[in-house]
Amino acid sequence: WLKCTWQHHKCTFFNGVAYHIIEKGPIISVMSFDSGTGEFEEFIAPDDICHYWELCIDVFKEQTCLLFSCYPYEEEGKEKFDLWVLQGKGWKQLCPFIYP
Repeated sequence: WLKCTWQHHKCTFFNGVAYHIIEKGPIISVMSFDSGTGEFEEFIAPDDICHYWELCIDVFKEQTCLLFSCYPYEEEGKEKFDLWVLQGKGWKQLCPFIYP
């Protein structure tokens, strides 16, 4: 993956592993680098995540998570977010939530 053209976006660090949101053409992925083993791994983002500009990566309850907001919400000044957590080799969607 290092030989392809890609753009780096947001990142987080958890338990010795760096996680970076990257865009490779139309594909949005999270690349991880384990500082203990020196290994890279790619986790393709869920299909519901269609663009990166409303996408954040962070840690939630000791799990790497993606927060994605691209929904208009009926109350002004509030946003609706999808929450995905990394479990094993894939993403699990948790309940969406509203945030002011």
